[in-house]
Amino acid sequence: MVRAALGFVIAAVLWMPAFFVMTFLIAFVWPAYAEHGQTWFETGVFTFEPPMAVLNVICWALADVLAGWLAVAIGRRREVAWVLAVALALYLSFLHLYWNWPDFPWWYNLGVALSAAPAVLLGGKWAGRFVRPAPAASAARA
Repeated sequence: MVRAALGFVIAAVLWMPAFFVMTFLIAFVWPAYAEHGQTWFETGVFTFEPPMAVLNVICWALADVLAGWLAVAIGRRREVAWVLAVALALYLSFLHLYWNWPDFPWWYNLGVALSAAPAVLLGGKWAGRFVRPAPAASAARA
C-alpha cells in the first residue's frame, strides 16, 4: 500500500513539470510559440494561435499518459492509475470547465479536461507489464 501511495504522489507531482518540459522544448525550436508562452507566463492572457493551442492539448495528454505510466510502474497496482485519473480529471474539470472557462477557447478547455482520465488510464495500461499479479488466495494458504 505504501508503494501505491508513493506511485500516486510521484506521478501527481511530476505531471505538471512534464507538461512544462515538453513546452519548453517546443519553445526552443518554435520562436513564435515561445513568444506566446512568455506572454501567458507574464500576463496570464492566452494568446496562442490554434495550432499552438492544439499542441498544448497534446502536451497535456502526453503528460497525463506519463503520469499514469509512472503511477502504475512505481505503485505496481493498476488501481493507482484509476485514483490518479479521478484526481486529475476532477482538478482539470474544475479549472477548465468552471474556473478558467472564459480565459481559454472552449475547445481547449474541453480538450484538456476531458482527455485527462482516458490518457492517465492509457499510461497505466501501458505500464501494466510492471504490475505483478497478486498471488491467488489458495496459493497464499499453501
